[in-house]
Amino acid sequence: MNSESFSEKLFEAVKKAETIAVSAHINADGDAIGSSLAMASALEALGKKPVVFLYYKGGRFDYILDRNKVFAGDKLALRPEVFIVLDCGDIYRLGDEGRTVFDNSDVTFNIDHHISNIGYGDYNFVFPDASSTCELVYEVLTGLPGFKLTKYIAECLYTGIVTDTYSFKHSSAGRRTLEIAADLMETGIDFSEIQAAALYRHDMAAAKVLAKAILNAKLEGTIAYTTLTLKEIRSVGAIFEQLSGIAEYCLNITGAEVSVFVYERGGGTVKCSFRSMGTDVNRVALALGGGGHVRAAGCTVENTTLEEVLGKCLKGLREEIERENK
Repeated sequence: MNSESFSEKLFEAVKKAETIAVSAHINADGDAIGSSLAMASALEALGKKPVVFLYYKGGRFDYILDRNKVFAGDKLALRPEVFIVLDCGDIYRLGDEGRTVFDNSDVTFNIDHHISNIGYGDYNFVFPDASSTCELVYEVLTGLPGFKLTKYIAECLYTGIVTDTYSFKHSSAGRRTLEIAADLMETGIDFSEIQAAALYRHDMAAAKVLAKAILNAKLEGTIAYTTLTLKEIRSVGAIFEQLSGIAEYCLNITGAEVSVFVYERGGGTVKCSFRSMGTDVNRVALALGGGGHVRAAGCTVENTTLEEVLGKCLKGLREEIERENK
């Protein structure tokens, strides 16, 4: 479905809806937060009061966070006429409550750029070649009748684009991405400050946990990897939200073509983040119950150990590299 048709269907649905739910994936990143808040703001401009589920504890993206937009009530009591899902490649990444509300909704819209997305909505606007979900939300919103691109919406969308492209460094940042970014800049956003806040600025705990990850890093052939135990994370006072960027850092090690960062979240849960120069790490993540993109993917594995998951990650990466080199 093209953006014009999708925007038309979305407008028809929200125009007559009393309750509209908006949600992205759990452990929300810049693209999930930016796309959710931009969509909510656009719906408010249409006279609606969207219910926004935002799985974000606060931190790096507080400069766009409007807590008045975030629903704090009983999700399971909701029966929305419309549910808009953003940046969620797998329906299970909505979380238990989110999936229940999704199932109880009359009509669902799915906007995403993950290659692993199977199109689980009633209406799907899924393009894996797009730089970010925020890029796709821009296309959808600009197709809504009477839509006005505000400075706040531009800040939200620019946040998602720069975080998912790592300041336009990834190959997914094509000509259209730059055209959209230019349009967002025209609203007067402080784009330099957004890039600094979203990607580069960090506190001492984040610096110390990065240092621990660097000390643990290893290079095996073209695979760079590192790990962090929960004890190591807590020893410097870091939180999980401060671990972003570690997989990208490992990928920049000379000789690396793929990287994986594996860390403990507690309770037998282990999280993995994959990055690559070209190898399809999405296939490796899918095999472990996750997914994402060809060059950036991730997964969360339950009831396991860090050592076991690391072994599976390295084995999967070796096999994928070998398969692609045949």
